[in-house]
Amino acid sequence: MWLKGHYQLQHHYIEEAFDRINAPSSLTIEQKAGLEFTFIDALVQPGAKGGIPNLERYVEAHPDLFVQALAWTYRRKGDGIDPPEIVPPDGGGKQLAEQGYKLLRALRSIPGRDEAGVGDAARLRAWVDAVRDAAAQIDRAAVADVSIGELLSNAPSGDDGIWPCEPVREVIEDIQSVDMARGMRTGRYNARGAHWRGEGGGQERALADEYRTWAEALQNSHPFVSSKLLMGLVKTYEAEAEREDTEATIQRRLR
Repeated sequence: MWLKGHYQLQHHYIEEAFDRINAPSSLTIEQKAGLEFTFIDALVQPGAKGGIPNLERYVEAHPDLFVQALAWTYRRKGDGIDPPEIVPPDGGGKQLAEQGYKLLRALRSIPGRDEAGVGDAARLRAWVDAVRDAAAQIDRAAVADVSIGELLSNAPSGDDGIWPCEPVREVIEDIQSVDMARGMRTGRYNARGAHWRGEGGGQERALADEYRTWAEALQNSHPFVSSKLLMGLVKTYEAEAEREDTEATIQRRLR
């Protein structure tokens, strides 16, 4: 595997080096992906420009790497024994667990998209099925679905303006995994990040209204996406709006 050690270099020099690496060169995509994996901390930190394009492409072509990262990061659900090929070497478990977690959280590109960024549901479904099948064999089915969902939360809106885009919503509707829907809700919620806010829960209520509109639009064609994904987000933001309203009321009384 790629992991050799831990490097600490100034971020500027790392980005400069990867600008040269990503220029036409004799390096294979596997070699470039390996370098991105080694320096993933610097390449995905806030403000970083380049990202991990080769590693994203490699994971799409090799879903087994996604599964390997799951195996490093999460323990088996049961008491079985992992096959030797996915067991970290002696003394390397902690470092590989950290690196695997970083990889799973750093991925943004939705598998199955072509060079123009257009998604294909059949290609995406093939990748998802490969990950799910392999993860089930090592007793990590549930956490695989959650992690797949978190990745798919990066999907853009569809041609109809509704999130998620058509290929992703088709796959989610087909599989109907509650864990995958939960991962998508978590990823979407966390992607909001830090934001300016006014007093009370007005912003959250507006988000709840948007997701409700989308849920209503899909309730006949994609009932699982509508009820488990989009209405789940409606409930999340409505509850947050109520908390913010309560906090605002308390703060007004204390003034």
